[in-house]
Amino acid sequence: MAQLVSIIIPTYKRASALPQAISSVKAQTYSNWELLIVDDNHPESVERLETERVMAGFTDDANIRYIQHEKNLGACTARNTGLDHASGIYVAYLDDDDLWHQEKLKKQVNALLASQVSFCYSDMELSYQGRIKYFSCVPDKNLYLRLLNQGFGICTSALLIKREALNAIGGFDDSLPSMQDYDLLLRLSKAFDAVHIPEALLIYQLAEDGISCNPDSKVKGHQGIINKYQAEYLSLGLHKGLSRQFESLGDFQLRSSQRIKAISSYWKGLCLSPLNPRLLCKLLIGGLCGKKPLESYLQYRQDKSSKKVSE
Repeated sequence: MAQLVSIIIPTYKRASALPQAISSVKAQTYSNWELLIVDDNHPESVERLETERVMAGFTDDANIRYIQHEKNLGACTARNTGLDHASGIYVAYLDDDDLWHQEKLKKQVNALLASQVSFCYSDMELSYQGRIKYFSCVPDKNLYLRLLNQGFGICTSALLIKREALNAIGGFDDSLPSMQDYDLLLRLSKAFDAVHIPEALLIYQLAEDGISCNPDSKVKGHQGIINKYQAEYLSLGLHKGLSRQFESLGDFQLRSSQRIKAISSYWKGLCLSPLNPRLLCKLLIGGLCGKKPLESYLQYRQDKSSKKVSE
């Protein structure tokens, strides 16, 4: 008999997108699943009412459960709530604006059974402003070191994980205001082996209203990652990886109008990676020319990156 997969969708202020995400679950060719929708909207908000109206259309689906938080606790706490209610051998997460391809669960369950590892992830298609681009995730060989050194490269919606592995590491660390998904992947890949499916099995939406648009949260998230893993980076000799964390921290500090702190972060990153011309450029522009020219430089790099996605 096919093993049960528990699918967890945390939802917040996206009632209009939720039906499509649910439909992509119902369309799966792998049929033994349960779906847990965790509503993280405030009970008295318009968004809670809108989500309740959406979920009223799925009351006849016996394998769909609707769970409501008593207050807004954040996406990762919602994912942990779903994990607490999960019954499956495997757990998959799906953001409320992402979409799975029909074969996603079937191919990932088969990959886990064939490889006898604890979690699986696939490539994905990035959707941004109506355009879609293929995104290849990092290979599974030496995954922990790759994630530390290269930074984040796997989205939560691309994962299928044994529930016992998630419970063993304690689920998501909701003390971090952001970067919780990256932290989860680091702890998972350090403790367990993974298998990578080099095929896009989902569409990942680059949302303009997500937490990535909140520089204050990203500052705290990157600082939390640095505090949590700095000793690990240094003990493994991954100075360039730690330098990238300080660089990203500096970028978001600048966007949060923390120019002096941004320059300090760039300097720390440059000390770890002295031959990094990009960091040197940011430090010189920020230190000598001030905030506005540095913001213009960062905006240029962001526009260049967005153009690559849209091409």
